[in-house]
Amino acid sequence: MIPAIPLRAQTCCSGGVPLANNIGGMPQAEDGTFMFSVIFDANFLRTLKDGTEKLDDFSRQRTTYSALIKAQYAINDKLSVEGLFSGIRQERNIEQGTFSDFKKTTGLGDAVLLANFNYLSTSTANFTFAVGPKIPTGPSDLKDDRAITMNADMQPGSGAWDLILHHRIAKLFNFRPQAAFSYLVTYRLTGENPDYLGSQVYEFGNELQMLLGWSESQNLGKLLYAYGLSFRYRHAAMDKNNHVILPNTGGQWIFLMPSLSWHLNQDVSVTINAELPLFSEVEGTQLTPSARANIGMLWTFRKKPQLQDIFNSKLSVK
Repeated sequence: MIPAIPLRAQTCCSGGVPLANNIGGMPQAEDGTFMFSVIFDANFLRTLKDGTEKLDDFSRQRTTYSALIKAQYAINDKLSVEGLFSGIRQERNIEQGTFSDFKKTTGLGDAVLLANFNYLSTSTANFTFAVGPKIPTGPSDLKDDRAITMNADMQPGSGAWDLILHHRIAKLFNFRPQAAFSYLVTYRLTGENPDYLGSQVYEFGNELQMLLGWSESQNLGKLLYAYGLSFRYRHAAMDKNNHVILPNTGGQWIFLMPSLSWHLNQDVSVTINAELPLFSEVEGTQLTPSARANIGMLWTFRKKPQLQDIFNSKLSVK
């Protein structure tokens, strides 16, 4: 089985948890294998930019805390189904002189369901295509303490159905079998929320993500650990409100992502990730990510061998 480089959530100024970032973090497994992961994520937006220019303004801050549950079941060695479910807490704080305004929202986020097709597999490489919907399970009409509906970027859900397209390549090398290379591309074709603020139509911009990563595994006593380094590019088109492009939305980013994981045993592992921005160019003036960290645990439940399989195995030994 070829390992995959961990991929975790990254929140920017957009509604809900950006679930597209978490697709493809689990390797293709043998048929009947069930994998379950829990991830806790904290993302800090402290940098105000106009285009590529960093502004000397620290009056606005955003923090997003995410809890994600991810599950994957391998129907056979070619086909698996994947589900991703989220909860989110968003905080926004503005302080200008004596003025202070703190807002928060907490709720269930949107969900993703995917079908993964491992269309080409060799002893050292896997090629997988995935497709499925992002389902608007999270609320998009939460109100503040003054009973005013919060803007779209503060809502746990987007209120819209999206289409997710994903492709990934995992590759091992004969000259260095403990190393793994990963390349992932995810495209999110967004839909419309027809009930934004009660009477408006809101659409987040389409999103493209590409990740290029390398990881290596080593034994340390009885533990197997792995360390990795990835680069992620994200492009988000500008949002639309009532089919009109909305200023100060959209942009492109490049992130550096170091990671470290421990395999407590064959079926349980813990991963710690960080994410640091190397480049960002936003449309208009926006808060943009400053740093992010998360920790996740993955459990693998393998299919127990059937009696017939055990009997056939003993016959083959004889």
